[in-house]
Amino acid sequence: MNIRKFVSGSSVILAAWLGATFLNEVPSQRYPKLDKNPATAKLAPDQEKSLAAMEVKSPVLPVSASR
Repeated sequence: MNIRKFVSGSSVILAAWLGATFLNEVPSQRYPKLDKNPATAKLAPDQEKSLAAMEVKSPVLPVSASR
């Protein structure tokens, strides 16, 4: 089999498959249910205060030698 024919045929098949999956509508019932209260959704009140009191420093970026 010629490599050019193989690559061309594979790309056509892949493009057709991607096009078909893009146009296919998936109902929301097929997606997994999401947790209503994930562990990272809220901070405890004491954590909120400590987070607000924390000083945020900007990172020191290296100077470019090309400038």
